[in-house]
Amino acid sequence: MGGKATEVQETRVEASAAQRTTTLDSLNDIIRYAPNDMEALEARAEVYLRQQNLKYATADVAAVLQLDSSRTKALELWGDISFSTNQTRQSRDAWQKCMAEDPDNVPCRLKMAELYHIVTEFEKSAELVDEVIEMDPSNPEAHFLKGLLMRDAVGDTIRALEWFQKAIDLDPEYIEALDMCGVLYSALGNPLALAYFNRLVELQPQNRIALYNRGMFHLGMQDWNRALEDFTTCTQLDPDDIESWFNLGYIHLQLQLYPEARGYFNTALRIQPVNHRALYARGYCFELLGDIKNAESDYREALSYNPNHEGSKQGMQRMQIARAQVGQ
Repeated sequence: MGGKATEVQETRVEASAAQRTTTLDSLNDIIRYAPNDMEALEARAEVYLRQQNLKYATADVAAVLQLDSSRTKALELWGDISFSTNQTRQSRDAWQKCMAEDPDNVPCRLKMAELYHIVTEFEKSAELVDEVIEMDPSNPEAHFLKGLLMRDAVGDTIRALEWFQKAIDLDPEYIEALDMCGVLYSALGNPLALAYFNRLVELQPQNRIALYNRGMFHLGMQDWNRALEDFTTCTQLDPDDIESWFNLGYIHLQLQLYPEARGYFNTALRIQPVNHRALYARGYCFELLGDIKNAESDYREALSYNPNHEGSKQGMQRMQIARAQVGQ
């Protein structure tokens, strides 16, 4: 069954890639015969932007703005390109001009609101978001941004969740809003988190972040089997996912499967040798298995990387007592 799901996923990816190529080929044909077709240039710039081909996207948008410097779609895209290259002042100028040219423009308002949110100018962001909600009450992105403002500017998690839920009601496949609800409910220890994580994984079976977050929720609930499933999938999607390897080791420690736990910590240390947490955890496995020498070695090395690590300090003290007892 898993094989069939993978085949379907691969087919969809291939179809999507083919569709993008066809769109780009069609746009190239249009522009070849009509080099000043501004709509086609803007559409091609959007395709390039999605592909992170910023050089070509910039060329197309620049060509449009040279033909018409007040064209709002091109100004929006110019802001997007500048934002992608961390030129936020240039983004601000482009989106402000876009709003000046078209006072009812929603995309530029939302992008400007997001920019203000990022630079913590929350009042300006909120003003723009409220304007968009008044202009377009069914805009899910505006409700999502309102939720971010409730969380970051006001510190009100409950009201933030209400706005995120509204965004999901308007767009049931709003990935960022589903993720935010899952993370916030998880932080509150609320079982509702699981429904959001499940929905995310249903929509994006290879979303490693969603799988990891769901695994952390299961871990917090001590649902070891489900946590093991999610963290194992994470390591299959990214063999260098050190946190998932560490968590697999931690779970096996809780299950008193010490040799298996040590193996997972070994993997974490192969990925990142300078890791006091994994060294301490492996040392603890050695200690529980009665291997004082290797336990002491790991605790000592962990302390060389983090001299203030309390667990390793206590481990060293236990090893000293154990050595003294052996010597008696």
